[in-house]
Amino acid sequence: MSTRPVALYRPRLDLTVKRGLRIAVAATLALVAPATALADTDPLETVVGAPAAAAAPAKGVKGAKVDPKAARAEGAKAAEKPIAVEDKAARGVVVIERGGQALALGAVLSGDGRILSSLSPLGSGNDLDVRFADGTSVRVKLGHHDRTWDLALLVPQSGRWGEGLIASAREPVRPDATIRAFTLNKGKISASPIVLRSHRTLLGGDDKPLENAIEIGSRVNPVDLGSPVIDEEGRVVAVLGRGCAPVDNHPCTPVAFGAPIASIKSFLRNVPSTAVAPAAWLGIQGVSETSGIAKGVRVISVHPDSPAAEASLKGGDRGASDVILAVDGTPVTSPEALADAIRAHGIGEKVPLTIFGQGKYHEVTIVLRAAPDAKAAPPAPANPAELPASDAPSAPPAPLPPLKKALRR
Repeated sequence: MSTRPVALYRPRLDLTVKRGLRIAVAATLALVAPATALADTDPLETVVGAPAAAAAPAKGVKGAKVDPKAARAEGAKAAEKPIAVEDKAARGVVVIERGGQALALGAVLSGDGRILSSLSPLGSGNDLDVRFADGTSVRVKLGHHDRTWDLALLVPQSGRWGEGLIASAREPVRPDATIRAFTLNKGKISASPIVLRSHRTLLGGDDKPLENAIEIGSRVNPVDLGSPVIDEEGRVVAVLGRGCAPVDNHPCTPVAFGAPIASIKSFLRNVPSTAVAPAAWLGIQGVSETSGIAKGVRVISVHPDSPAAEASLKGGDRGASDVILAVDGTPVTSPEALADAIRAHGIGEKVPLTIFGQGKYHEVTIVLRAAPDAKAAPPAPANPAELPASDAPSAPPAPLPPLKKALRR
């Protein structure tokens, strides 16, 4: 199977402005629009895309002078170049490893952060790490699995990858389809065309039938199991797994197959409530502050062994305590909004808070971690994981809405 390299490195846009300007903007948001929603756009539709690439440095002969105006024009032209759908989708594909050895691929669920993959390459399911598109790795745990359909849901134990994949509502087995899967070649993930022959019945784990499995007509490397299969829009139509093809009067033949969206939906709807990532913890008690010049969440008390305490946040009476105005630039005007904003981040992340205290605006950076005990921060209620549908309604980033579109056959 031929491969074409996919650029996994994407320059990260620097959204940080000068400190004083950022604080002033956050304060203005808190004062003028305290009831502003956290987001007016659908996060499930936007996280797949990547921001425009930063302007490339001008190229020229060594020692020659570079025209600054021409360099800027070249950089602007490069920034406007459209990004291929497979390159965008590749940002949501991970490599699953044990001890640095690649075992399989996986797809990050958009807006959720958990990872859908194939079960059979994972062995015992212990000591697993995933490597993201930027090269970072985190430890994951096996949260849910299905032996029949060879599916696994992995739960990262720190951080949260924000660029995931969404489900397709299109029939993948059609003559005019351009379908791709991902492959690992020399440590790099690339997208390649893959042939989908038909829907047929195969045998899965424990010799149970796989109704409507997608028959693959291309060679699949064992390490590529778990790869998402994407359509022309970069949306998931299947996940590669390992099954068995019945042969008359012979033992069945091991084959790779595609688990269709309908089977993936059924799998994800049965995810146990315990298969959730550890909740990030700030460590305060607060109330809405709507009077005075700063509108946000006023800190009443601070847990002594918490990220808030390390950042020297102050609790107590009005006038002596801090008011949290924004989390990572997002205004918060209630304890519930603050909790949602914190849960949108993962353990180990550095998150800036905009604070008003002692008559001044300032910014602090906290490093989130898990609560030291259940009493300090009870776990957030779990919702079944879903591979988001392309027409899913707007929703906060943490819970995923149910899939509304079934795979059209």
